[in-house]
Amino acid sequence: MATPEPEFCSCAALRQATRHVTQFYDAALAPSGLGLNQYSILSRLSRFGPMTIQKLAALLVMDRSTLGHLLRPLEARDLLTLQTSQEDRRSRIVSLTQVGTDLFAKARPLWVDAERHFESRFGAEAAHALRATLKQVTQTDLTIR
Repeated sequence: MATPEPEFCSCAALRQATRHVTQFYDAALAPSGLGLNQYSILSRLSRFGPMTIQKLAALLVMDRSTLGHLLRPLEARDLLTLQTSQEDRRSRIVSLTQVGTDLFAKARPLWVDAERHFESRFGAEAAHALRATLKQVTQTDLTIR
């Protein structure tokens, strides 16, 4: 069977690759009860500490409403808290709870194993180059004027 040609549309190619890799990471993280999106949220909060929903959305390159939908189940599981900001009453601060910190600590080795597996299959240098390229994509102004 011949290898199919690369996708003509960059967006379609990125979305297909993202779905493929997300399915892999979701399966790797499944024993923790977290999906990749949830793990990413806990990871950013663990690394950077409490922050506004707007700042967290920017770090995740995600729109605020999508992030809001992802935060509700995490709050219901007592993994994080949402509190009104004292500086700006219109903003809400997202913080990890102890339960969230403990679950993140349990999930992190699963993520590390997934990273190692991805790099072993894709190649460590290729994985590093891919991450650098994707970071460049997220930092490129794609605004249509």
